Amino acid sequence: MNRYPLLYSLLIILFSLLGMSELSSNMIGRDMNLSLKRNVFSSPVYDSLKTRQQSWTAEQLWMQSTSQNLKFSDNSIIQEDILLIENDAGGLGSIRSEAWDTLSKGIIIRKYLELPLLPVTTATISMLVYPVFPAEPMSGGMLEFKVNGHKPIIYELRHFWASVPVPAEYLIKGKNLIEIKAHNQNEKFRIPMALSSVVKTIVGQPTSYTGNSQRSSDQGKTWKYAGSSSNIAEYPVRLKIKASNKRAWLQTPVFNLADKGLRDVFYLPVKMEAASLQIDTLNSSGSNWQTRIRSGNTHVPEVGDWTDWRPVENGNLAVDLNHRFVQIEFSFESNSGIISPKIQGLRLNTKWRSPDNSDNIFVSEVKNYPLIRSSFEFRHENPSLPALQEFRKQFQLDKIVEGAKTELDKIKRLRAWVAGSWDWFLPNPELNDLLTWDARKILTAPDKSLNLAQKGGNCLHYAIVFAQACQSFGIPARIVNTNYAIWGGHELVEVWSGEFEKWIMVDPNFDSMFYGKQNGVPLNILELHQVFLETYYPGKELVDRDSWSFEDRDRRAEKIDPETLPIRMEVGGNAYSGQINKDYVWWKATFNKSNPGYSGGYGFYNTAEVRWLPRSNWLSQELPLPVTHGRTHWGWDGYYAWTDDQTPETAEHRYFVRRERDMYNRLFAVDFSALPVSEGLLEINMATDTPRFKHFEISVNGNITYENTSSASVKLSSGVNTIEIRSVDILGNQGSKSMLKVHYNSLN
Repeated sequence: MNRYPLLYSLLIILFSLLGMSELSSNMIGRDMNLSLKRNVFSSPVYDSLKTRQQSWTAEQLWMQSTSQNLKFSDNSIIQEDILLIENDAGGLGSIRSEAWDTLSKGIIIRKYLELPLLPVTTATISMLVYPVFPAEPMSGGMLEFKVNGHKPIIYELRHFWASVPVPAEYLIKGKNLIEIKAHNQNEKFRIPMALSSVVKTIVGQPTSYTGNSQRSSDQGKTWKYAGSSSNIAEYPVRLKIKASNKRAWLQTPVFNLADKGLRDVFYLPVKMEAASLQIDTLNSSGSNWQTRIRSGNTHVPEVGDWTDWRPVENGNLAVDLNHRFVQIEFSFESNSGIISPKIQGLRLNTKWRSPDNSDNIFVSEVKNYPLIRSSFEFRHENPSLPALQEFRKQFQLDKIVEGAKTELDKIKRLRAWVAGSWDWFLPNPELNDLLTWDARKILTAPDKSLNLAQKGGNCLHYAIVFAQACQSFGIPARIVNTNYAIWGGHELVEVWSGEFEKWIMVDPNFDSMFYGKQNGVPLNILELHQVFLETYYPGKELVDRDSWSFEDRDRRAEKIDPETLPIRMEVGGNAYSGQINKDYVWWKATFNKSNPGYSGGYGFYNTAEVRWLPRSNWLSQELPLPVTHGRTHWGWDGYYAWTDDQTPETAEHRYFVRRERDMYNRLFAVDFSALPVSEGLLEINMATDTPRFKHFEISVNGNITYENTSSASVKLSSGVNTIEIRSVDILGNQGSKSMLKVHYNSLN
């Protein structure tokens, strides 16, 4: 029952006079405590003392924070204790004849790797090797690994990336020698090499390859450098050790020390009295957590007007600046001990005063998009780049999308155009290495710099052309590579859909994409990966790639009925000269003899492993990039590789993504807050993640202004005020609208 029936009736009459008849009685009753008060814009009297206790578990902190070199395990945040030792990744990938070596009877190869510290408990040798006889992994092919003269480790090759456990006591700090040979006399293997000539091209300076990889063809009597005297090479032999010598840090979300804002965006003035921090951490003998804090009176640091980071003293947070918002950072420089330091929770206790006399204003409706921060840097291409706009003009892409009624329709038309531009083929391996990613060159081959003797190429070339076609219209796009079992992988594209406010997967090789059956929304690759796990590895079974035989692959798929799956595939019908249609088998592997590039299972069935390229600005910044990407098994160390409870870390990679939010941030959206500053005047603070941001478009009761800074002043009119904000990029593309509906009663 309403405790103020007379005031309630008066409000109904007042709202009608002010033109607010759209307000429901439920809304008025709910927000009476926000509106039955005096002028918020007058000088407040801070009489009412309030307190607040907030707490976060380690899991809550982990899911909301950004971090580097940390992970969540056993209800604690601990160090990511993996250290990759290698010197080949930057130049690995060439498939020219000179980039291959053979391991067979009488041949021994060796690799020197320098360890800056000893492993804590375990170590793994990771090596990229392709069997010739026997012809496939898991066919009995055996290798011998001898580490620093210790007893040889006999290893059966089960995947193209061998993962060989090494006793920690075999290793020494400093230079370690690893010798490798075929175990049986009739076995033969091929080993790709990183060429010094490729590295010199990539980095623009002489290579550091100085003979750390060597081979002997006389059972170890004499040795020579891998490669040739004019083109020294490195074998793809790496060490992954359980240790850490890297700085680790975690930055929390922004904490509001006082009461919640009206609808979480409208903040009334407060006076902070006290704030204390209780941290539930465990230090180790090898490192100690360092805690720092920064603060401000805007809702996110990106808006500005925040302090620099400063140490936390004795858990007491200084309130002399009267800052309402804080962010906390935990870090340690390195850990030399066996046990990781841990973060297990956090508590904040605060006191503040707020006016007894509240406001003549209330908020009835809000649409806001809180900023999602990523722990990883990603660099988008500039859509106004002359090279992109020349591509758009040269290939008349505006005609391709002419008549598209929605953004998704535009994306589909570009997808169809790319899929139908050529039929898949593998470029000539003896031409130059693929180092330049340029759609114009791919579509106007022959071009030796792209391995191309004719227009087009394999799935990577489809992905490059499609991604840059989208970028030319200001649609952010990125390339993701996936693979499953030992039969190969695929290059896909994720584009940002403003229409669905999410990243979605597009396969321009097959002119296809996937949707959720229940809601009809396009899916991204991580959503497909989750369905893959639930379908083929139910019951939280571990995805063990050392068990990826053809038989195991086919056994898992043989009973799958696509009609029962929660996803559906849309096929546009333009791929493979129109031969890929609604009958395409996408839920299991089938072999296409006439063109293997169109075999069954691509797009969904091979999403067991997922790796993102860390940038999409391939035209404005050509290098570094993986060499001839996708022709060997993804040995570059710059990928962001996904890992979860069912998908283990790969031994050959360096960077691992453990939270969805780190790759699925929200683009072209505005995170805002509002603060009263004087009579009828609001300060609107805005933050956005908009590639090539130009300005904010602010509409106040239909009157539009533009602001290229993070703050704007808005004058309210008496009555209903509708404030809409959206970001605009350099091409004029507009993002989703954030909105604030304010009811203001001027007392002047």
